[in-house]
Amino acid sequence: MSVVYLHAGTPKTGTTALQDFLPDNIAVLHRHGFDFPFVPCEFRGVAPGQTAHFLATWEPGGANLPPEWDLGFSVMKESAARYDNVIFSDEQLWWRQHKEGFWEEVMRRASDMGVEIRVIVYLRRQDDQLESFYNEKVKGMPKLTMTFSEYLSSGDNDYFPLDYASELDRFASYIGKDNLIVRVYEKNNFIGGNIFADFLDALGLKLTDEYTLPARHANTRWPERVVEVKRLVNRAASYHRRKVPNFYRTAIEEAYGIGTAREFPAQEYGMFSPEERRDFMKQYEEGNARVARTWLNRPDGVLFSQEPEDLPKWEPDFDELIEDAVRVMGGADVLLYRQLDELKQQANALENGFLYRLYLKLRKMRAGRRQ
Repeated sequence: MSVVYLHAGTPKTGTTALQDFLPDNIAVLHRHGFDFPFVPCEFRGVAPGQTAHFLATWEPGGANLPPEWDLGFSVMKESAARYDNVIFSDEQLWWRQHKEGFWEEVMRRASDMGVEIRVIVYLRRQDDQLESFYNEKVKGMPKLTMTFSEYLSSGDNDYFPLDYASELDRFASYIGKDNLIVRVYEKNNFIGGNIFADFLDALGLKLTDEYTLPARHANTRWPERVVEVKRLVNRAASYHRRKVPNFYRTAIEEAYGIGTAREFPAQEYGMFSPEERRDFMKQYEEGNARVARTWLNRPDGVLFSQEPEDLPKWEPDFDELIEDAVRVMGGADVLLYRQLDELKQQANALENGFLYRLYLKLRKMRAGRRQ
């Protein structure tokens, strides 16, 4: 019986990096009896590495399923017929599993195919998770204009469950406790010292020289002051239109050299004050202790061993905002210049190609008249 691993997040636990790492090392995985198959579905705003996203199209009760659902399972079936282990990944499974009838249909189809379902989840401290998720939403979604405090109190984040104990119970109730692999997203907890070695260990593999590691961090976290600039940009009404791309995310990355050697320095502030952070985490103490004992066999009930630094809470600074705004405008100008230059080159190439074809046609016509 083949095993299908569903890497279900949680979000902001290195999922993008892993979704880049797996296809880059597909030949090595094949040699070890694993596959990370490509699912030929296109979803707006969804990266190709989110191969399990077809599952997220499930509607409550299974009504009006799009063709991607059947297509995804056909890919799963074909891959499972060739490999003993098949991996699919999409962090949205962490909250999509709540849809009525979702797991019943997944398990029914798995049974029909004769495969066993296992789920891999990574857990990050809830306060750090929420800060990182807010950071990602502001830079990745033009519509989010709330401050962190407003976001925290709005309930807009309720769809992303932070009660890890309840969520793991739900997974286990469908796939079985032994088929749920729980890992902690902390550097000092990673097997082999990094997320790639740790994830392979969860699959029963070891990170060796056979594998190629990504050249840089994917999805770099932005400093709070830069997030604030993007949040203010998001307030422009025209920026909310569906046809307008997230231009300023790229402009900010241009301005700060994100993804190059000029990475941001270590984090200097938090979105919580130290007191707010401690109060926020109190609501999860009991559940986290149960997760540590139940899923990680830790009698002491300690789920997260890395205590965060007591960083001061970030507050807007007018002078810094002006400096950052000018820098981002410069990045936008450079980006527009490069885009216009590329368009100019393409136009010149088209024009030269047209003129050359016209020249050949005229030569042919003149040669014909001479004959």
